[in-house]
Amino acid sequence: MHWTSVALVLCSLAALGWTCCTPEQWEGEQTLFSGYTGFFQRGLIKEFNDVAYDYSNKRSAVFLRYINGDIEAKIKIVVRYDDNDDAGMLYVDNYNRGKCWKKRLDREFRKCCIPKDAKRLGEYSMGLKGKYNATSYEIKGKRMNFILTVQTLGEGVCAPIGQLAAGRVGHFDVVRNVGFINITPGIKNETVFDVPWDCKDDWSDFDLPIEIDRQDYILGV
Repeated sequence: MHWTSVALVLCSLAALGWTCCTPEQWEGEQTLFSGYTGFFQRGLIKEFNDVAYDYSNKRSAVFLRYINGDIEAKIKIVVRYDDNDDAGMLYVDNYNRGKCWKKRLDREFRKCCIPKDAKRLGEYSMGLKGKYNATSYEIKGKRMNFILTVQTLGEGVCAPIGQLAAGRVGHFDVVRNVGFINITPGIKNETVFDVPWDCKDDWSDFDLPIEIDRQDYILGV
């Protein structure tokens, strides 16, 4: 099964307005458990990821440890919009294989926000001592439906806490549970967005256990 569920930020696919957005620059960690079933395959995907998101410079990076049964992979995925706001490049560096690929994107860099048409499910507090307030939203997508939980940081600003998603990816029915920890503002080391100089635009032998262009993600980089 060649896809993954890397999900990290409040990145809306399309909306005319926003309920709240993450800060323009932040970093954090993400864990993901995704069950899938198809006609011939079923299984559980686990991911343990480090993520950096930089809307100011239109770039993102994910250091991904992927586990699917006996398959394990360490992969770095970088999205950069260096010269053109409307078309960027996606780079996939597979450390296990020592190979890197790139792909031109035909979409704008996603602003990480909850869209205005999301259904507000309610507010509540999390934790005991030093507890904080959270809000959950429901978003219906074309192939996936989402329940997103965020922490409100101020007027129109929020940080990701968790995501539940269910729907269909390719030929597979998918249920996904995502959690976020250690979210901090800003970018500590900009080298996380670097890509290998020899990353080639050649997909003829591309066979990695990831979904390359994450069009189905709300909480995702």
